[in-house]
Amino acid sequence: MADILYIVVPCYNEEEVLPETSRQLRAKLEGLMAAGKISERSRVLFVNDGSRDRTWETIEALHRDCALFSGVNLTRNRGH
Repeated sequence: MADILYIVVPCYNEEEVLPETSRQLRAKLEGLMAAGKISERSRVLFVNDGSRDRTWETIEALHRDCALFSGVNLTRNRGH
């Protein structure tokens, strides 16, 4: 069985770039899964770090559309 890979992506006001970032990460993970290099249980975890834009809403939408994505919502900016 292949190893499980979690990619943790800190996010602060990333609403505009998250669609492209998620597209690229999804393609990479799906390619690695198809090649048998990582487990199909691998995921991308977006950590919303108190964003003031619609970053969290974007993360929620990504999660609804694709099981590869999940998120954690921090109520205030805690830094990296």
